[in-house]
Amino acid sequence: MPRGLGMAQQGSKVMKDGVEVIQGTPAQPILRATLFLRLWRVPGPKKTEVTRAALSMVRPGRGEYVIKELIPDMELGPQAALDKAVAIAKRGDVATVYLNADLTHLPKLRRIVNG
Repeated sequence: MPRGLGMAQQGSKVMKDGVEVIQGTPAQPILRATLFLRLWRVPGPKKTEVTRAALSMVRPGRGEYVIKELIPDMELGPQAALDKAVAIAKRGDVATVYLNADLTHLPKLRRIVNG
């Protein structure tokens, strides 16, 4: 977990400017549009590390999720990347940002049958 975000373990939750930020992969199916911010470090100049970030949007579709990559790769510090994700969430009426979730292991969508 990148330093400086105040979240250390899977499932940690904080509210930031009215947007819920959750560390890790969701345990329940995604029922509305949700943002996913992934942070990682790469070697930088002069033996330093640079933080890279990617932002995706996930929403439920017909039987499976629709995943759209919004920002494939940007160089920002962890806090700046989170601030950008929260700002985008607020503009797009998104209530939740997941941090460093594994998009390949999202919970399966369940069909709701009225009856």
